[in-house]
Amino acid sequence: MAKEGKKPIGKIILIVVIVLVVVGVIGSMGGNGSSSDNANQPATSQEQTATSEQTTPEPDPEPYTVVDETLISDNPYMAVIAGTLTNNTDSDKSYIQVEYVIYDADGAQIGTALANTNNLKAGGTWKFEAASTVEPDEVASWELADVTGF
Repeated sequence: MAKEGKKPIGKIILIVVIVLVVVGVIGSMGGNGSSSDNANQPATSQEQTATSEQTTPEPDPEPYTVVDETLISDNPYMAVIAGTLTNNTDSDKSYIQVEYVIYDADGAQIGTALANTNNLKAGGTWKFEAASTVEPDEVASWELADVTGF
């Protein structure tokens, strides 16, 4: 004899799952026609320009420029790198420091040269001499390592 009053729960759950899957598939395929019609069309040149202008900001100019770097070797015990630094920012700097790494003929680092100053105006220039404890005849090359300003 069959039991009466008991509903087949497994079949109800299966039907609910199938209905949810069908609704999900239909929902992902459609929506309203106007948004899906424009989704696959290429952007106009005005839209492309507006997008690229929004995503590509202008690069900030370098805050400091260093030019005219030369090795001064009139002191036999101390190599000095001279140059000119420009403060390209819109603000006065209470402290500026330049640092160079000094190399020998083999490309090995043999020292550093430093110079610093105070109260450089916005747009101002500073003629510096970065001193080191390396003898000038040992210096084959150098490179600007860092400019610090605040």
